[in-house]
Amino acid sequence: MPRRHLRRWVAALTAVSAFTAVPTATAGATVPATTVPATTTAGTTAAAAADPVQVGARNLLVAPGHSATGSVLVAYDRRVARRGIVVHVDLDLSEVNAIGTVTAGNRGWGCGRHGAKLRCIAQLDRSGRAPTLLFQVAARSDVPLGSQVALRIVATTVGASTTRAITVGVTEGTDLQTAPTTALSADPGDWVELPSTVRNAGPDPVRGAVLTLHTDWLLKYGGEFRNCRFQEGTPLICHFDTELEPGVTYRLSEPLPFSTYRIARTGLVVTNRLQWWTTDDWALVEKEPSEPLPPTTPGTGGELRLVPQTSAARTDTDASNSWTDVRLTFTGNQPADTAAVGGQARARVGDRVKVTVGLRNLGPGVVETWRELPLVRFAVPEGTTAVDVPWWCRPDIDGTWPGGDDGQPGARAYMCSGPGDGVWPDETIPYEFTLRVDRLPRRVTGAVTVDVDADTDPRNDRAEIVILPAAAGSGGGEPDGDGSLPITGSATVPLVLLGGLLLAAGLGGHLVSRRRTRFVA
Repeated sequence: MPRRHLRRWVAALTAVSAFTAVPTATAGATVPATTVPATTTAGTTAAAAADPVQVGARNLLVAPGHSATGSVLVAYDRRVARRGIVVHVDLDLSEVNAIGTVTAGNRGWGCGRHGAKLRCIAQLDRSGRAPTLLFQVAARSDVPLGSQVALRIVATTVGASTTRAITVGVTEGTDLQTAPTTALSADPGDWVELPSTVRNAGPDPVRGAVLTLHTDWLLKYGGEFRNCRFQEGTPLICHFDTELEPGVTYRLSEPLPFSTYRIARTGLVVTNRLQWWTTDDWALVEKEPSEPLPPTTPGTGGELRLVPQTSAARTDTDASNSWTDVRLTFTGNQPADTAAVGGQARARVGDRVKVTVGLRNLGPGVVETWRELPLVRFAVPEGTTAVDVPWWCRPDIDGTWPGGDDGQPGARAYMCSGPGDGVWPDETIPYEFTLRVDRLPRRVTGAVTVDVDADTDPRNDRAEIVILPAAAGSGGGEPDGDGSLPITGSATVPLVLLGGLLLAAGLGGHLVSRRRTRFVA
């Protein structure tokens, strides 16, 4: 399964402006929308016209001769959203041209100049969201400090339009730097101590800094520093009033303590985002009225300080070196072995036969399905067509997620995600496909494969779905034998009832609510 490790410079563009529950999304500003009267067209409903598109963005600071990265998040009412709806985002450059230039565009967006506007076009996914649109404002070196201009953003789709205006302010610059990566390891249930350093690489002293840390849900903050605020499901936020001298590197007076949950599986690597901000850059996030930070609780202990390792408003001129990927590898003796599940059936040409592919967790660790996309791959047997596809499966278009639409029939290969938040030891996740037999001159097979990080036994990661010609006198269309689904390798497992699967997914909802938290980059 392809793993997408974004290059640091691409991630940096997102890091500057990302601060919502949606990865790579800006602190969204949902503003009162202006609805444009819509005409009824194919695929346009009255609900779509009545519920306008929402657009989110936040104010920016930029230093003369430098650039700042912002982002635009577009969402449409998910009750009526469908994949493929086109959204237009117009950036009005009439005021910004007075201080510099604006460029925009990233994967999923096509952008071009139209007079004093920069127009970008993308498609909404089935949940009603477009890819996050990244843009950069580059200020000329001769722009006076204190200058402020407005950047008007208009998002339009399906007869609805919403406007969001943000302010771009010109201020002095500095450059806070920290280590690009930190590697740690811990057994499930252990404590982890995270150090960090920050360096003022600018020409002048900087008064104060802010440290934010968003951790994977398998880590829980255990400190009580009075200048740090935390609540489960939110980032850790620490404020420092230290004056950072130019060219000096500072370290935390004590490492940040975290405990790890015991259900973590051995070999799993989780990445956590630590970032340093100037107090003025952080204020733009903290004071955003339309996307307020949730309530947090300050510690009751001593103060976490910045200690030197050597002897006016400001913005960070290079945010790409202000954050750290903290990579924690779980050690210990709690791995997970996932096995592909296949089976066989007999049929005649013209029959519609049900087959079940799946994954079984042989334990002892838990496999979190949301980390593995796709979780299962299925190559449809030759001579058959998938006419009924599970909701959690979608066509494999180019081998990478997300692929096509969920439940779309007719593809030759599928990628399937997992329900709920995890596959527990001795649990099987089944996916039932209905195949139409178009031709069957002989025995045909389809492949079921799984590729889970830190899997302990690759020998059982492939199984087969076998379609056999029905014996004389047989009606076909029924599973062979008792319908059990053998796993490749030495183990044999029964099919878990669909009702049990839905129950497991429901129980996983509690973990989902704890894990899916706001993202700080």
